[in-house]
Amino acid sequence: MNAILFHEHGGPEVLKQEHLPDPVAQNNQVLVQVKAAALNHLDIWVRKGIPAYKVSLPHVLGSDGSGIVHSMGPEAEGVSEGDRVLILPAMYCGQCHYCQRGKENQCDQFHILGAKEKGTYGDLVLVPDENIIPLPENFSFEEAASFPLAYLTAWHMLMGRAKLSPSDCLLVVGSSSGVGLAAIQIAKWKGARVLALTTNETKKEKVKKAGADEVFLLKDNNTFSQWALDLTKGRGVDVVFEHVGPATWDSSLKSLARYGRLVTCGATTGPSVELDLRYMFGRDLSIFGAKMGTRKEFQELASLVFSGKIKPIIDKIFPFEAASEAHAYLENKHQVGKVLLSSQGS
Repeated sequence: MNAILFHEHGGPEVLKQEHLPDPVAQNNQVLVQVKAAALNHLDIWVRKGIPAYKVSLPHVLGSDGSGIVHSMGPEAEGVSEGDRVLILPAMYCGQCHYCQRGKENQCDQFHILGAKEKGTYGDLVLVPDENIIPLPENFSFEEAASFPLAYLTAWHMLMGRAKLSPSDCLLVVGSSSGVGLAAIQIAKWKGARVLALTTNETKKEKVKKAGADEVFLLKDNNTFSQWALDLTKGRGVDVVFEHVGPATWDSSLKSLARYGRLVTCGATTGPSVELDLRYMFGRDLSIFGAKMGTRKEFQELASLVFSGKIKPIIDKIFPFEAASEAHAYLENKHQVGKVLLSSQGS
């Protein structure tokens, strides 16, 4: 098999296409011939070698993917050779305290495909049979690969943690990212009002097209709370969707109405923020952390995506051999939506 891998941590240039032995499916494993894979910021962090993600080198990246079942281990169930499938990238044990209670995203052994074992940046990838999702015939491999990680994270944040309602006003920080656009689409499906932040006019138009009711262009100081207050007649927003971190944290909190909820899944600009507890308890604010999502949540989301009620937004598709170029494109924040790798003829 051919795969995009790296032998050392570094920039996009460390990604190389090389030949590897074909993996063999064991036990309940399914070997998938990959047709499309989506890029995520997780791929960049693993490639750079941040301490939270330790992988054996050389390593093949990739969490999201779709393709065709190539072969199966003797204990694999529910799939057949030739099936068109989507890969659920969240790996759970199914046995621990949290898995038994339907909170698999907090599994004792939770990890994401491509952040530990070899991922979807290759011709073939091994995954457990429970992570194989049948793909409708009218759904392209590229569409399928584009939504699991980002859209499941956004779904868990808004529906699972913040409990977004149709009467809510939502502020989406980092709205032109894959997870940000997913949040806009989910919120509009729910019937909420959506305010969004982005960084230039081109992205602003695309964010509006995705469904945002109002869009604010961030300046160098990242101050936007007054804008949110003005648009809500001084009340503030009910929910802030955060994944940027220190650069936007203060304004995000100050944008909230009393009893507001801030939900966060990331720390793109750093892991540490300042928090005035008096401001938080004085206004009855809630802060929620969110990681990926549960199996039940993915089933709910996939039903809406496959039925066309939520349509993943794809920004650009690169061939697999241009993975380093695709990484640079994502890392330089050129995208509005998902960036994909696709095989020829998919």
